[in-house]
Amino acid sequence: MQSLIFFIVALSILVVIHEFGHYWVARRCGVRVHKFSVGFGKALWSKTDKHGTEFVFAALPLGGYVKMLDSREQDVSDDEKPFSFDQQSLIKRIAIVSAGPVANLLFAIFAYWLILVVGVPGTKPIIDEVTDGSPAALAQLGAGDELIAINGKATPTWNSVFQRWLDYAQDEATVSLTVASGDIVTEKQLKMPLIGLDKANTLFREVGIQAYHPPIPAKLGQVIEDGAADEAGLQVGDELLSANGRDMPDWQSWVALIQSSADEPLSVAYLRNGKYQMIEMTPKADDQGRGVIGAGVAADAAVFPESLKAELRYGPLSAIPEAVLQTWSFSKNTIKSFWGMLSGTVSTENLGGPISIAQYAGSSAQQGLISFIGFLAMISISLGILNLLPIPMLDGGHLLMYFIEWIKGSPVSETMQVQGQKIGLILLLMLMFVAFANDLTRLFG
Repeated sequence: MQSLIFFIVALSILVVIHEFGHYWVARRCGVRVHKFSVGFGKALWSKTDKHGTEFVFAALPLGGYVKMLDSREQDVSDDEKPFSFDQQSLIKRIAIVSAGPVANLLFAIFAYWLILVVGVPGTKPIIDEVTDGSPAALAQLGAGDELIAINGKATPTWNSVFQRWLDYAQDEATVSLTVASGDIVTEKQLKMPLIGLDKANTLFREVGIQAYHPPIPAKLGQVIEDGAADEAGLQVGDELLSANGRDMPDWQSWVALIQSSADEPLSVAYLRNGKYQMIEMTPKADDQGRGVIGAGVAADAAVFPESLKAELRYGPLSAIPEAVLQTWSFSKNTIKSFWGMLSGTVSTENLGGPISIAQYAGSSAQQGLISFIGFLAMISISLGILNLLPIPMLDGGHLLMYFIEWIKGSPVSETMQVQGQKIGLILLLMLMFVAFANDLTRLFG
């Protein structure tokens, strides 16, 4: 229920931003706006302003629209034609249609700016292990090294390192690393491996490094129903001690063992309420063949040293270009993902629908306001890019029609527009079907 509530809140915010873009530019272009609706169906609340625009919150919060005066949809008198959308110049119609996606992108810039000014907490990017023969090993990185900057840009946290590296990995670029080894600071060159956006979660593994984290006792803070841990009888509060007779001193050791033990039985010793007990547990294989048990470590189990804490923060002015850069980077990666799905180089399994978005909305909100704002920024960019796709019925489809009108010197025929809308409806339904099917697959396996 909490995820559903935050999903509705997030979607309503982004719809208002998108539709306000259309509304604001339409009004500035002299177009009469009849209705500004958030949601569809029966109106739950409405108010009409002095300009005759009805603002509505409707019962089905899965989108919204701005209804303008348009002589193609209703009879318009000669006196009112100057205020009709379809009677505006081509440049004005392009501006009005583009304003929705542009508003989404501007909101993302503002959201990232706010996050960067407030500050994003994290951990210092100190390397724990380097894999032999990996790009990191070839760059002569070693355990204990701290990554201070990448190509001159400060990287105070692991998240900032991830964001920088992910961009360069798309082009297999060679990056310059500023590395601190104790009191010695050196510059090293790292050749990034080519990593698809759908494999971004493997970035550090492909580079060949493991982040340093202080040892965390293997005390369970979460046990997921029907997971391997739950089926074996483990409970929240249990502390894992050993596997197959081998002592496992911390949670990191358990993660490494479980991931490498898919479908292999483990004899596990643990403490429950001070009593020593034994169980048999078999990790299940995930989509990538790694073992999982459906359990999480207790948040209060780790004592995190102050010396490892860090924060990514910018001043109000310096945060502006960085916010623009982050918006551009995510936009570029989103476009690459869409193109990859069309060309077959990126699996459509990465496409998420309303269930996935609702789950992300709920989890981000639980992590705090800054995390939720970051989620809104990413979804706002995705919504803006999606609407710019040249699919009839979307803003990008209308812009395509205007481009054709500009080329041929006259509007696209009504018959062609109708056929285009039919094609667009089919494409959107197919897209929604794939996204919803992916959601159900993730939910029920």
